[in-house]
Amino acid sequence: MSSLKYWRQLLLAMFAIVALAAFAACNDDDDDGDGDGDGGSETPSAGAGKRIEGGEMTVQHIEPASLDPHFSSFGQDISIDRMLWRGLYSLNLENEPVPAMAEGDPVVSEDGLTVTVTLKKGLLWSDGDDLTAEDFEMGILRTCNPVNAGEYQYLLTNIAGCDDYYSALAGPDGDAGTGDDLPPDADLQQQLDAVGVEALDDTTIEFTLQNPGPTFQTILSLWMTFPVPTHLIELPGEPWPVGPDAPSALAYNGPYMLTEYVTGTSATLEPNPNWSEEYSPVDAAPTLDKLTLRFIDDFAVSQRAFENNELDYTQIDLTQLDAVKAQYEPTGQYLSAGGDASTRGLQMQMEHPPLDDKDVRMAIGKAIDREALIANCFSGGHTYTTTWIPEAIAGGQPTDWRAKEYAFDVEAAQALVEGKDLTREFILIARVGTESECAGSFIQEALRTNLDMNVKVEVLEGPDRSARFREETFDLFPGGWIQDYPDPENYILGQFDIDGVLNHYNCNNQQIDDLITAAEFNLDEDERIAQYEEINQLIVDEVCGIFVYYHENTHGIRAERVVGMFENSSSQNADNIGDWAAEAWGVTE
Repeated sequence: MSSLKYWRQLLLAMFAIVALAAFAACNDDDDDGDGDGDGGSETPSAGAGKRIEGGEMTVQHIEPASLDPHFSSFGQDISIDRMLWRGLYSLNLENEPVPAMAEGDPVVSEDGLTVTVTLKKGLLWSDGDDLTAEDFEMGILRTCNPVNAGEYQYLLTNIAGCDDYYSALAGPDGDAGTGDDLPPDADLQQQLDAVGVEALDDTTIEFTLQNPGPTFQTILSLWMTFPVPTHLIELPGEPWPVGPDAPSALAYNGPYMLTEYVTGTSATLEPNPNWSEEYSPVDAAPTLDKLTLRFIDDFAVSQRAFENNELDYTQIDLTQLDAVKAQYEPTGQYLSAGGDASTRGLQMQMEHPPLDDKDVRMAIGKAIDREALIANCFSGGHTYTTTWIPEAIAGGQPTDWRAKEYAFDVEAAQALVEGKDLTREFILIARVGTESECAGSFIQEALRTNLDMNVKVEVLEGPDRSARFREETFDLFPGGWIQDYPDPENYILGQFDIDGVLNHYNCNNQQIDDLITAAEFNLDEDERIAQYEEINQLIVDEVCGIFVYYHENTHGIRAERVVGMFENSSSQNADNIGDWAAEAWGVTE
């Protein structure tokens, strides 16, 4: 057996290309995945005091679609997941995996196929029960479980037997978690026993991989690997308590525990008495007596609440960006982060004709003035781009990479759809909120004016919007990706492979699929990056599920007494700035 030194060096080499650039930007939102980058500036007048013990904070948040870390795939869900639970490892501010619940780095066999992790001694759940290797084993099994059908299971596909277990109930469509699945009471013991994860004792867990996995330690920092309180949830397919029932039915190993959940209104969190700063990637433990997450989708509403001293932090209505900056930037209360860690665009359901036609998808993209959209609905607060993988990530491209081909051009758009039938009604799903509704209306009007398309905009709250995406009951969906970890595979795996769990727009391109297969476990780094570069080009040129618009920036404002948000902004931000390390949030005198 040898230590993980080789793999850690390989990981650091992979991250070196992006580490510096990934923190010079700005971001956040409520769509698939999670993440953010650094950026902006602050003056010492706000949040400059010392964090005190005690106090309360109330922050704006998008209501999650799920509080199950083994199912979650949307940023607002993942944000709260990280507040309540943590894994064997965490990524630090430099995006390097560091021990959280693990004692140290994994030990990897000479062939790279067996990975062994030792837990810290004396770990406890928030309710005082022992936290053991069995709880981490169950976390893997729940994500691989076909009844739970975790949206991020694709990142565990390298664990032996996980795919077979996940697909064991798939019906005629071949996909787990869909309406034609086999009955959940089928005997799956054989598939369950074959999954390559085992608690050898209370503090030792062993993983069996199918291929050497250079990013496996990083994956063990992500929410789909978080532990399960097996003293409360005994089976991998057992439902995860939700909503108002969750606080009394769950235990937590993150910095906070959920004490109240009011559907449609708020979640209340209090410090986990069994959390230690040694578990934190920023060496922090909560000092707040209470953290309240107010569920407000419309940033115009939450901004007014902030101005009425009802909130200590909120994202802002970007239609008011200039006014907000003028008022709050001089005091250091205005925050900006992201840019290099999120890509947004117009996702198109390729199984719905005529969106199965590349020319139609390209025409729709070219018929919308995206730069005017950014200016009019987001006050120029996002960064126009033509690349799916951001430039700061290995395999990415500059923002103007496909400037000519992607240019707003009504005449060219009309030529692409000449003779094609666009007469049916197209459904566009938008989220509640001034800027989101503005974007939906802008797209609707552009397509009506330039392509004579009839687009119906349906405006939904966050959970309902998320559900419509998963159900694939949309034609057009302004959405995209927030980075989970700084590697090009994170922008591709699960989203653009033909059977990808998150491929809800049904990009179906065999060349992309073959390149994904070739790149996933390729240990030749130069070749691997070149493969992802080619995938990026194919996604953009084929408009394979999405026409790229912008790299998203998150803009927020905080009360002057708030500390620990902007200071800990990173590419791991999910719903709010610094929420990946909410244990560092606090207040001054």
